Amino acid sequence: MKQKIIVPGILLVLLYSLIAAADSALKVTDPWIREAPPGANVLAAYMVIANQGIQSATITAIASPDFERIEMHRTLVEDGVARMVPVDSLQIAAAGRVVLEPGGIHLMLYSPKRLLREGDSVALDIQLSGAACIRVNVPVVKMDAGDDDDHQHHHH
Repeated sequence: MKQKIIVPGILLVLLYSLIAAADSALKVTDPWIREAPPGANVLAAYMVIANQGIQSATITAIASPDFERIEMHRTLVEDGVARMVPVDSLQIAAAGRVVLEPGGIHLMLYSPKRLLREGDSVALDIQLSGAACIRVNVPVVKMDAGDDDDHQHHHH
């Protein structure tokens, strides 16, 4: 009788270990949110997400206590016109990476719950398939009129 209880328990521990390993395989670098003027209802977030694991990882959702909702978007240019298209998930190949940047894949942050200024930080919860979740603290940066979309001044 005890063996039947122990085996499922061991399987749960192994499953949790695999989920934790997948979680730690994703590394987020250079996250940033552009400071928006007061009253702005939508902001954008950018970062590089690298998968250092041996299996692909899929981001299924992103949430934050500072926003009503967050959507993943891809910018498409058709006939010279750029438009944003929501995406349901982002897949990151094993040993691969996804760059979230202006003019490409990015996060749209809707209805901020507080005024965000340069120097503030926002917590983003990145949900992966398989129930793992990563929390990332993202700084808010101010862009001057002369700054380009590559945010080169932000690299450390």
